[in-house]
Amino acid sequence: MKQIKSIYLAMAALLGAGALTGCQADMDTPALVTPEATIQANTTIGALKTQFADITARVGYLDGTEYKPENEEANKDKEHIVIKGRVISSDASGNIYKSLVIQDETAALAFSINESSLYTTYRLGQEVVVDMTGLYMGYYRGLQQVGWPGDPDNGTPQLGFMAYDIFRNHAQLNGLPQPETKTIDYGEARPSDEMYCTVATISGLPGAGEDFRGMQSQLVEFRNVHFLTAGKPYATYQESVNDTLADASGQTIIVRSSGYSSFYNEKQPEGVGAVRGILSYYDGSSWQLLLRGLGDVMITEKGSSMEKAFTVPEILSGKYDGFSGWSKGFIVGSVKPGVSKVASADDIIFGNEGELIDNNVVIAESADETDWTKCAVVELPQNTPLRAYANLADNPGNYKKLLTVKGSLGTFLGMRGVISSPGAFADFEIPGVVENGGTAAPVAKGSGTEADPYNMGFVIRSTSDVKGVWVEGYVAGYMSGTGMKTAVFSASSDGSSNFINSTNVILSEETPGRANAGNSAPVQLKASFKPQLGLAKNPAIFGKKVKVKGDIVEWQGERAIRNMTEVIE
Repeated sequence: MKQIKSIYLAMAALLGAGALTGCQADMDTPALVTPEATIQANTTIGALKTQFADITARVGYLDGTEYKPENEEANKDKEHIVIKGRVISSDASGNIYKSLVIQDETAALAFSINESSLYTTYRLGQEVVVDMTGLYMGYYRGLQQVGWPGDPDNGTPQLGFMAYDIFRNHAQLNGLPQPETKTIDYGEARPSDEMYCTVATISGLPGAGEDFRGMQSQLVEFRNVHFLTAGKPYATYQESVNDTLADASGQTIIVRSSGYSSFYNEKQPEGVGAVRGILSYYDGSSWQLLLRGLGDVMITEKGSSMEKAFTVPEILSGKYDGFSGWSKGFIVGSVKPGVSKVASADDIIFGNEGELIDNNVVIAESADETDWTKCAVVELPQNTPLRAYANLADNPGNYKKLLTVKGSLGTFLGMRGVISSPGAFADFEIPGVVENGGTAAPVAKGSGTEADPYNMGFVIRSTSDVKGVWVEGYVAGYMSGTGMKTAVFSASSDGSSNFINSTNVILSEETPGRANAGNSAPVQLKASFKPQLGLAKNPAIFGKKVKVKGDIVEWQGERAIRNMTEVIE
């Protein structure tokens, strides 16, 4: 540490001398000196936090010897416990108070230090090596940290601030700050030598164990969230305030803001987006998020409606990666079959001719775009109206039409684009495409034999009962109540007893995605056929074409098939 301090003092002296003498052409600019720690880590932050998981105590020596100041001379040759990590916190805005947080590939650890403006020395991404021997590990209201013994809480030991000099005597800078942040998903392997931010979900935050300790004080990001108190200031002057961040499913987390922060009087933004911060913990039961500054709040009204849809340039910018909402662009082509990662224009078919596949379309800001670097891809989920009605293989007329679609911004086939769309009619818009296809029932076909079964058009258009005939169609859903007005075109349960009991199945003239009430009819299921055709018992049958033998009759106000005797897949 003395060596590092001497280097800084020398630099300051040189800079000061230059200022006094003015600019001189023959004077060399002092080289930037990179600090080098004289101690090396011999354990990880995660291992240290586990070692002190259930106690508040002074850190001893690597061999397990207890640390006692009066025995320091006798133990001078024993190896100290040393950790290292990169700084992920910042008190520049004043919202994080007298605290410094570092992380390694195993965990993050907060240091409670009686000093302000720590960011001027310990900048984001700066590696810090800390000799832990002689420092106190423990808790403050449930948050595991390093500090100094303070007043107990109901008899439970608590750590407060340590003197700044104590921390400086134990901590050394190593190298220059590397503030670039790698974003990783929760559960993904953490980088060993770079700053990272974990994308987490509120409901997925751990409640105990090693992962719980490892996530305390980590830099995290929650996506597709919004402030329940949008429009109000973050805090009241000189008072700390708890506000609430919520995700789309209604899960919430506290965002704690200081009335001494530089942004306390700024208003929380409207809209949906991502929010980053230090994941703190309070009172043994509550996760809290501490913003490092307003740069951690990436909420926007973009994507909140079709009128505010993300444009292709905005998708490609990467600024909104992970956001959910509406996006738009002109359909200009499709990624070629067999391509798993687009690397050039040769991987894309521009236009509506050629060997097109149905799982994606390529969109652009201009309908005439042919530069692949200015294009985004839209994933078309299987068995959805979005795939059925948007893909160019089946719908060549969509070429150069504007597609507006709801989904998340991410990567598919190596390109930035729109992924994870629910894919229902309500989730996209293409000019000229309307739910139910805007057409009447299919034309009646077939003769009712096994070799030439009736189609669904015959069933829907029939006006008199026909018994013991064969009918063919795609398994496309079920009725959750009485009549096709309750049709569910999915293999997933809506919670209805009809799904649970497999009382019926819907057959359609069209594959799932194109199936609708106008081209489908229900089939009543006998108990003997429920394991084969009931979606609750056999979801794998969804989308398959089957032949059934039975009676075409009126049932629940619909033309339907009842009294089945045979099924052929």
